[in-house]
Amino acid sequence: MRIAIVSSYPPRHCGIGAYARAQALRLRADGHAVTVISPPDGDGDVRVPFTSGREFREASRRGSAFDRIVVHFQPGLFYRPGASAALSKIRTSLGLLSLVRRHPQTEILVHEAHRPTRWRPDHVLLRRAFAAARLLFHTNAEHRAFEHDHRMQVDARIVDHRDGVRVGGIRDRGTARRHLGLDPSEPLLLCAGFLHPWKGFDRAVRAFAASEGPGRLVIVGSVRDAVPANVAHATELRELADRTDGVTLLEGFPSDEDFDAWVTAADRILLPYTRAWSSGALARARLLGTPAIVTDVGGLVEQIGPDDEVVRSDDELRLAIQRVRGAARRDVAASRSPAAGPPPSAEPSPPS
Repeated sequence: MRIAIVSSYPPRHCGIGAYARAQALRLRADGHAVTVISPPDGDGDVRVPFTSGREFREASRRGSAFDRIVVHFQPGLFYRPGASAALSKIRTSLGLLSLVRRHPQTEILVHEAHRPTRWRPDHVLLRRAFAAARLLFHTNAEHRAFEHDHRMQVDARIVDHRDGVRVGGIRDRGTARRHLGLDPSEPLLLCAGFLHPWKGFDRAVRAFAASEGPGRLVIVGSVRDAVPANVAHATELRELADRTDGVTLLEGFPSDEDFDAWVTAADRILLPYTRAWSSGALARARLLGTPAIVTDVGGLVEQIGPDDEVVRSDDELRLAIQRVRGAARRDVAASRSPAAGPPPSAEPSPPS
């Protein structure tokens, strides 16, 4: 099958781009011919600026050559921010609408979609594009929320988030900790991903501070979109981490190898999100075998595995962290206590 993928792509620091690359590699391994249309900062086969719908017009121009066209949709990938970009936004939505109408083999994988404003022309056109295409979601909760927000039913299919995640490298916790220079025995809780207010990493820091026991909380991430709200949040998170014992914030975009090493090294990965659709970090954790503590938002609950824990408040998050740290404290105490009863070679004690 000949397949086109329209998405951001590495080396751009973008989770959706990493997802698209994993999808392309998997499809090629299965024998499909894949063409990636990416922005100029990605290593796609075809590179065009993702502005004013040029990416969709390029896909439409080439569309007859493909049996399937997959658009990875997240508003920030295609729409310029601000009121001054109104005309560009209209052209972008019009480009997507033209693509799906001209090429019905187009599928839109909805990683995230904002609630539409009914009077905005770009949103009106975007809604029509969604109505004309096959939409893919990672969870039923995302599908239901989308139809509620857009006030329409859509042709939809659910795809497992893990299908677009490719993990490799270190798969053993001890080896991962040696690779990262970590204490092999200290409990490790991890928050990983872009620094954004909705991620709730500050909630994790406060919950960790309110719990007791051995262990460390490490936050690994960076700001993706340097808008004022995200920059301010990163500053506040940095200050909070600096004044909280046992918490380390490592700012930067880790390689895939190091990201997976951190997840593998952790006793638990924390996803204390306040808003979410689905989570690539949770999908990676499941593939790597690291249990997660997640909040009950968006479609996260549908993504969890049997060893994951769902929390619904800051207090439940604190208690979940406390259980991890408390179990470690009990393990340490047990290792230091004398064995119960006399050693095997000792004579039994006389009756009292």
